[in-house]
Amino acid sequence: MPHDETSGSRPHDVTMPQLGMAQDSGLLVGWLKAPGEAVAADDLLFEVETDKSTMEVPAGLDGYLAATLAQAGEEVPVGQAVAVISSERPEAPLSRSAKNAGARPAQCAVPEPAAASAPKTKDPAPEKARAPRAAQTGGRILASPKARRLALEEGLDLGRLAEAGHPQPFHVADLEALRALPDPAAAPATSASASSRRLTATVASDGLPGFVAWAAEAHGLKDADAILAGLAGASLAPGDAVVVAVERLGARRAFTVPPGRTLSAVAETGDAPALVLRDLRGTALGGVEMGAEDTPVLTLTGAGEGLGITLECAASALDAAGAIRLLTDFAGRMREPLRHLL
Repeated sequence: MPHDETSGSRPHDVTMPQLGMAQDSGLLVGWLKAPGEAVAADDLLFEVETDKSTMEVPAGLDGYLAATLAQAGEEVPVGQAVAVISSERPEAPLSRSAKNAGARPAQCAVPEPAAASAPKTKDPAPEKARAPRAAQTGGRILASPKARRLALEEGLDLGRLAEAGHPQPFHVADLEALRALPDPAAAPATSASASSRRLTATVASDGLPGFVAWAAEAHGLKDADAILAGLAGASLAPGDAVVVAVERLGARRAFTVPPGRTLSAVAETGDAPALVLRDLRGTALGGVEMGAEDTPVLTLTGAGEGLGITLECAASALDAAGAIRLLTDFAGRMREPLRHLL
């Protein structure tokens, strides 16, 4: 590897450059080469930031990076050595903090040239991979002055880029990636919209058996499932015909409840339901909590001489007011079915 002819085998210091008239120090953003790695004069060695600019500093001559004398995130005075370039591969490359600045340590001294008679052998150890630009910075966010100014003006948090794994230092172009990140303030709202609703009601007395017997005798309506579907459908907001499914221990029947919600016009159908009613009266279950399903579900359970009624649905299926109205209206109809006009 060729090297600076004027320096012979003597190590060469690379110092913190002065990038502005009033600058007395620079922030070492990160190393672009690893200790012990071969470098060419034009190779970029490290990146430095001042109050007004950010730049990459080249090695300045061919050789090996024998020592790095400052860590990423440290302020280094202008003119202080931050690296040592040697013409020979160092036996023990050094990496230390700028806080330990002083005379060059013995570890980075260049080994004596081998005797002329000794055959030259290639070092079998592979060169170290290029040092990552996103070095540890002790929690400090590294960014160009312009990027910091624009982020401040727009109310953007550069720390979110670091949390997302974007390499530092950040520049103006990185702000586009920051703007595209999901808004953390919207996360709770998104979570709430994906949650479920569960409401329960208790009816002191079950008026359905007596009503079914009366409907069969007075009006010839003998299908208890159709009557139950009609009462549930009538509890939904008025509008077009609605399909209600009635389930009993795994058996399901679906019924179309017409716009007028007239029980005598309720007819069995094979269409998909908009509401499911699970009749678990007569079982040992005293309550349910099954979680939201694709369709809102009303569940009937026994509660002494009365009823327990549970409504479960996705928040997207019914808003809070709609869910309360449905359960309240249906509970009233189960207590006094005659509220539903035939």
